[in-house]
Amino acid sequence: IKGIFFMVPIREEDKPKFAFTWEGTQYTFNRLPQGYKHPPTIAHNALAKLLQQIKIQEGVQLYQYTDDVLVGGEEENAVRLAAHDIGPSKEVKFLGTWWVAGQAVIPDETITKLNAISTPQQKKELQQIMDTLGYWRNHVPGFSIIARPLYTLMRKHQKWEWLDNHKQALQTLIEELKTYQSLGTVHPSDP
Repeated sequence: IKGIFFMVPIREEDKPKFAFTWEGTQYTFNRLPQGYKHPPTIAHNALAKLLQQIKIQEGVQLYQYTDDVLVGGEEENAVRLAAHDIGPSKEVKFLGTWWVAGQAVIPDETITKLNAISTPQQKKELQQIMDTLGYWRNHVPGFSIIARPLYTLMRKHQKWEWLDNHKQALQTLIEELKTYQSLGTVHPSDP
């Protein structure tokens, strides 16, 4: 369960305990703030109460540790039915990456962001673009070869001069990521 620690609502009578003043304006949290020392315990208890309400077949157990839930039992079919009824997520977003069926999927917002980039005007802008592209480098065959002109341009004492080969390298990397998004993972053993 993603972000459960920060989903715990604060009761109205407890909100004054979480109030603070900043630049003359008073604020209060509606959810437990980050850094508060009890959210794991509170979230664990809240989830445990929800799990008690779930009707499961005999021979199937739900195991909970903080915000993780494991469905287990002796019979595979019973566990499969219980897991289907409970509805475990078939996909997980972790550190900006969607994991679907055990494979990393580039988020649509990343592709949209890359499509919307304009020609970089300085090294810092190119560095930001390359940071995003570099994160996904495992999904682009020959990434380092394609990106070589861009990395050369970003060298410390290299004069900034955006040429056609830089533009072509950047477009190729973005197109390769889009191709990966539509085709799936590149396997090293594939021809």
